[in-house]
Amino acid sequence: MSDYSYTPLEDQHIRLLELRAGARGTVLHIDLIPTDLGLHPSYHALSYTWGSSTLDHEVVIDSGASPKVLHITQNLYTALQHLRHAATPRRLWIDAICINQRDTGERNRQVARMDDIYQSAEKVIIWLGPEEDGSSRAIGALDQLASKLNVDWVGHGITAALPQDTNTDWLDLGKPAPFTGDVYQSIYCLFKRSWFGRLWIWQEVLVATDAPEVSCGDSTITWTSFAKAVLALGYRTPPPVPEDFSEVLFRIWPLCTTRHGHRLREMLYETRFAQCSDQRDRVYGILSLVEEHERLGIKPDYNKSVRDVYHDVMVRNSFSKEVRSLLSCCELRDGTQAMASWIPDWSVPRRCTDIWESRACGQSSTQARLSGDGNNVPHLVGVRATHVTRRFEILPDTWANPDVRHHRPSMWAIRGAMEKLVTAVQEAQLLPHVQQAEVICRVLFLNQFSERWEPKHERFPRFQATIKRFIELTDTEHEISDISAHDTELLDDFYSRAYGRAFIFTANTNMIGLAPDTCRENDCIASLLGCDSPMVLRPTADGYYTVVGECYVHGLMEGEGFLGPLPAHWERIVRYDEGTGSWYDVYVERKRGTDQVEDPRLGPLPKDWYREEHPKQHLHTSYRHRTKHIEGFTSYSRDPRMLPESLRERGVELQ
Repeated sequence: MSDYSYTPLEDQHIRLLELRAGARGTVLHIDLIPTDLGLHPSYHALSYTWGSSTLDHEVVIDSGASPKVLHITQNLYTALQHLRHAATPRRLWIDAICINQRDTGERNRQVARMDDIYQSAEKVIIWLGPEEDGSSRAIGALDQLASKLNVDWVGHGITAALPQDTNTDWLDLGKPAPFTGDVYQSIYCLFKRSWFGRLWIWQEVLVATDAPEVSCGDSTITWTSFAKAVLALGYRTPPPVPEDFSEVLFRIWPLCTTRHGHRLREMLYETRFAQCSDQRDRVYGILSLVEEHERLGIKPDYNKSVRDVYHDVMVRNSFSKEVRSLLSCCELRDGTQAMASWIPDWSVPRRCTDIWESRACGQSSTQARLSGDGNNVPHLVGVRATHVTRRFEILPDTWANPDVRHHRPSMWAIRGAMEKLVTAVQEAQLLPHVQQAEVICRVLFLNQFSERWEPKHERFPRFQATIKRFIELTDTEHEISDISAHDTELLDDFYSRAYGRAFIFTANTNMIGLAPDTCRENDCIASLLGCDSPMVLRPTADGYYTVVGECYVHGLMEGEGFLGPLPAHWERIVRYDEGTGSWYDVYVERKRGTDQVEDPRLGPLPKDWYREEHPKQHLHTSYRHRTKHIEGFTSYSRDPRMLPESLRERGVELQ
């Protein structure tokens, strides 16, 4: 038989694969059926890993006048053998077959529709591979664990599925789940399967209308139960073996705990370890997971180079009034960089953890113009808040090898590094003694404590419990004979935030912080309009700046660079709105118990501005100008009091 040749698709059409019935192990017969997706056809979409690119197996396509042969990979061949029904045909959508991979134009158009394809599927089937390494035992154990628990996906609270269940082993987070060592080993092997490392699975799983079905060999579990079990294991004490169980678990944790509709920056960070053969898919593969305005009008175009795709993202982002700056994704590395420093290289995972929910820019939007020298370098607006006067290495150089990140040093060694750092900060005598422990603790943990979320988020530690034990662990006169499970969690949090960072002292003595370990003395620390984190910038001889990366600086994280400190008793928290399923900023006055969505430091609105009534005004304020549009917007979600002209009237020295 001759090889199959694809017929071009009409607009709005996709191909569906009809898998003919047959016994396992016999020749695979399929039909390819062009279908208008708008007619809501019934089909299942397959999520799997391509594996080897060698096309060493065949399927027979019975469409047309005579049968043709299509060559496929080993992984897909095995999946089709398991998914084929014995007596009835099955209609599927599988990217490797249903898209002509040799036609770049068709690939561009179909990739742009992938979210619709998976969202429209009657069911998404996740194929992890054939039975091996006790995978059926692992799936059974995960299903059992999930059946014992209820999970609050907002705050990650875990409760018993049946209140009358008297077996507390399933809920005791202070010890491993009640599984044998063999079961844990099987779960470990299951989590290490190559499917979990793919980038495209994020879209395939998270846009599905109904919970996908996870298949491994002949065993199945719903994605809801699988994700629930992963979350529960993440909050439990890990088993003693395998030693790297936690590392493997937390590689798949974000996929299992992330919900649809995030910001672009968050998704770029969460998927940083996911693998893709084409680095343009770092952007294209997650567009469907973020809100429409966060997509920046980007359309997949595989004719562009990787650098051009990333450059396009940053230029579009620099002129967006609705999307926070992605400049905080930049991270200067030692040696030669493939991109300009202001273009994040998303093909390489960031070494530093992200700084969540800071508001160094207040409620402002990016203000940018492009350089007129043909290089299309954005010129941003902000303030030079301070500069680095001294840096202190937190972790020994021997820990800086990326491979060590996945084989962490002992908790005693991490405690020693934390103790050494705290001693150095205390000896510098920059902070009042009464504030010292609190400020250092907030810096080292990036102020990521559960009290900053409402409801409290179990992903982050409680502040009072953390600072109490932090003081004990770093007191050189306090004898520590044992490191508890709680200590391990605290030290692990410290290590993950310190990794890739240096502790910095600045020209403003109260401003200490964490910055990328490539920072140097005299580097500038700037607060930029539209950028949630302060940025470390290095002046260059030609009048530009090299972007070193985002930093955490105590005293700059809440817009103080533009507005000064928050009034006494005020703080900003992040509150969950059940109606919209989203988080929003709210300013709380703790003494009186009042709150508001607008920053209390801002005075009256500028002339001709007014607040616009809208259904979500309890979440955010929209503003409108009486006579003009701002950057093309009739309604403006960023505060006009944070526009450059308004800030200059306040006396802010913008540059």
